Amino acid sequence: MKKLTVLIAFCALTFSAEAAVSLPDFAFTGQEITGFSIRPSFKQVSVSFSVQSGFDSYLMQENFELKQIDSKQYQSADPGGMYSGSFGTSLSSVFVGEKAYRNNIVKGYLDKQYLAVIQSYEKYYSRIEKSQYAQEVNLVYSFALLETGSITKALDIMKNVSLGEGVFAGIASDRVMQYYLDAKLYEESDIFASGLKRVTPYTLYGWLYSLLQLQRYDRVISTFDSHSEITSKDQRFYDFLITARYSQGGFDDVIKYGDKAAGNTVALLADSCLVRGDVKCAIDRYNSIPDNNMKNVIFGKIAVAEGNYKEAERVLSHLGSDEDRLNIFFFYIGKNFPKLDLEFLDKFVFESKINNDYNKFYKGIYYLSQRDEMNAIKQIDGIIFNRELINIAYYYRGLAYSGIDPDRAQRHFLRFMEISHDEQKLMVSRYMVGQMYYLNGRYDDALMLTEPCETDYCRILKGKIFMEKGNLDSAWNSVDKVRGDEAALVRSSILYNRKNYKDALTQLKLITNSDAQSDLLLMLTHLKVNDTKSAGEVFSRNSKDPRFMDAYIEHLMLAGQYQQVLTLTENGKEKYRLARSKALFSLGRYKEAVDGFQSLIKGGQNSFDAWYGLLTSYAAMNDKTNFDRTARDITQVRQSFDRKDFLILQAAKMALDSKDTRLATLLLNHFFDNYDISAYKRDAYLLRGQLFRDTGRVDQCLEDAQMMQKDGRNDEGLFLKGECLQNSKPADAIAIFDDLAKTSDRYRDLSYAKLIDIQKSPKELKAAVTYFKDKDTAIYLNGLEKYLSVLSPAQLGAEKPLLDGLIKEGNPAALPMAYYFSGLAQSGAKDYEESAKTLLKGFYLYPNSKYASMSMEKAAAAYDSLGRTEEADIMRKKIKN
Repeated sequence: MKKLTVLIAFCALTFSAEAAVSLPDFAFTGQEITGFSIRPSFKQVSVSFSVQSGFDSYLMQENFELKQIDSKQYQSADPGGMYSGSFGTSLSSVFVGEKAYRNNIVKGYLDKQYLAVIQSYEKYYSRIEKSQYAQEVNLVYSFALLETGSITKALDIMKNVSLGEGVFAGIASDRVMQYYLDAKLYEESDIFASGLKRVTPYTLYGWLYSLLQLQRYDRVISTFDSHSEITSKDQRFYDFLITARYSQGGFDDVIKYGDKAAGNTVALLADSCLVRGDVKCAIDRYNSIPDNNMKNVIFGKIAVAEGNYKEAERVLSHLGSDEDRLNIFFFYIGKNFPKLDLEFLDKFVFESKINNDYNKFYKGIYYLSQRDEMNAIKQIDGIIFNRELINIAYYYRGLAYSGIDPDRAQRHFLRFMEISHDEQKLMVSRYMVGQMYYLNGRYDDALMLTEPCETDYCRILKGKIFMEKGNLDSAWNSVDKVRGDEAALVRSSILYNRKNYKDALTQLKLITNSDAQSDLLLMLTHLKVNDTKSAGEVFSRNSKDPRFMDAYIEHLMLAGQYQQVLTLTENGKEKYRLARSKALFSLGRYKEAVDGFQSLIKGGQNSFDAWYGLLTSYAAMNDKTNFDRTARDITQVRQSFDRKDFLILQAAKMALDSKDTRLATLLLNHFFDNYDISAYKRDAYLLRGQLFRDTGRVDQCLEDAQMMQKDGRNDEGLFLKGECLQNSKPADAIAIFDDLAKTSDRYRDLSYAKLIDIQKSPKELKAAVTYFKDKDTAIYLNGLEKYLSVLSPAQLGAEKPLLDGLIKEGNPAALPMAYYFSGLAQSGAKDYEESAKTLLKGFYLYPNSKYASMSMEKAAAAYDSLGRTEEADIMRKKIKN
């Protein structure tokens, strides 16, 4: 997990001591217990009823009519051998004309001669494609395709027909819907029906049924309402409405539609009354249930609702089937979870081992809800017969193991995601695995898992992930509208990171149940707005938590308040030795800092910070002897510690910066001898290449530059190569720097600066100089000076607009140079009078400039050209004096 330094940089407010996967508040919900407030009483509510399909009606009608055809209609010559083969020989003769073709194809389908139908259609359809039978024959052809496995083509034809007008549109839509229902393709059913202009009763039935299977209860209701011309004529459609509202928890509506309920949903009405706690209402509905086992089941549920478990046990003892016992079992679970009576649960003994698994299952999630993970696992692992529960158990095993063995929990969740279609549990599973990925730093994987999840807990997790990735805008969008303490904490973290401390405090004040995480951010935010009193109050109530002291000290260090660090840690000098040593170094108290770093190292704390602090202290003191000794000591430390390889490189770099090439060479050799697989290998090649560059070893410099690019182009290595070549092969160096200047964002400025140093071509030199015009005035003017210096007087004349512009801008750093080269350009144009004026202006306005004497000398030359030699001599005397 991230330490406090990452908290300040990325606001990842998770303490390493608390790095655990958390369960969302409703992790135990699902179809088997729907939120514990919406309680399906029965294992499965049936809303099936018989609605005649237009497709079936069509087949029955055609079968009847074709059987009545007079055999005389078969007297004719064979029109092209249309019915040759097995299909043809099945008839005593052939039909004649368009209707004959149509009748033959329809009869072929009814006789289940599907291949013959397809062959005849494809061969002879052109003869009837413009007739009144074309649409019907197309449709029958699609029926045959469906029967022979050409499903996609068949469905495309049927869907096209269903979008048309007339009776066949309805037949086609019914057949498509029938196929989707048989194949349980409920999503496709919804998409198809949604695109129809009109629906038949059967298509509407299939649509509503599919929406129920998809648990899209809102759409069941809106679809029911928008097709009142059908639903109002058949009361049975109200079963869909009642079931949907029941599943949504709309028990009042279920009761309101009571007079519309058919026999297969009246039990839902009784159960809705029980959910509302209205036992009298349930009894009234109970009396309306036809005499059957379900009536006894409802009576048992009424006993459970009244808490009369002895009566409920009596009912159980008289029930003859597992299904009936399961109904009461599920009702009891839904009404009482999580306050279950395990002794009462033991009364539910089922004949089927599959059903006994339900008892183990609910005992398991009961223990899980009580955070008794070991007993939960014991019960859930006992589920070995019920395939449905075996699959769901992966989810609950994941929940149980999440606090014990996250790796095992992750495997169970991933397995559940492979086999389940329960959207709610899938979202929780995605969230749980997403947390595990997040805690392990696998942010992209966590985002991919949680991307489709828009629940509040997923949005909060995505907000945290985006913060870790530095994408604060996406983090804010994820939690902007989410309520609750955790969302407020994430928002305040984002605002803190944006340095919007005032609004961060506003968000922190929304937190009703503060904890260590929110208090820590609150303290830091008060410190940022210099409210030390409030920060101190927060610190006081968390004074026993060392994380607050660490956070406070780190904040003070980052804020440069080093004396306060020393004051705060006065009573804990040993514990905070490193922080105190860093503070002393920052205050310039190097000798005391050295004592602190040495004490840490002697105490066995061979950390990067201790050794690096000691090195930088000696460097700051310019104590080359102790710096050299300390750098060599590091190479002798056998103990490995974090970033030791990087420390060796830093020591080598400091040695190289101080021109101690001998020590730098020793350290670099040690690095290459001991850290062959270091992440800093490329940095080492760069540093050694620079060492070779500075000592004139061009070939070795080039070798290291090449090593930096062995895995592909590397701009850093290319730049080093250019530096290696700039003295020996300047043309090659220019080509490299020119390439980098045009292609590398990182090395563009440095490459243009190098081109100014080594470029000889005035044209190319000017291009490099011009690049810095609006970027770096100092580099631009120095480069411009070099460019102007290489120009002849005639070429300077061409730069008059440039020189005039410099004079007009009035930059004192540029004016001496501008007057000087303007005067030269005027002399080159033989305008000696103006040349002398310009040069003298530069001399008198900027007498201390390096161009002063040069300007006076050139002005004297201009006077010589004018024949004013006496004045010229006076000027030269001024130069000497």
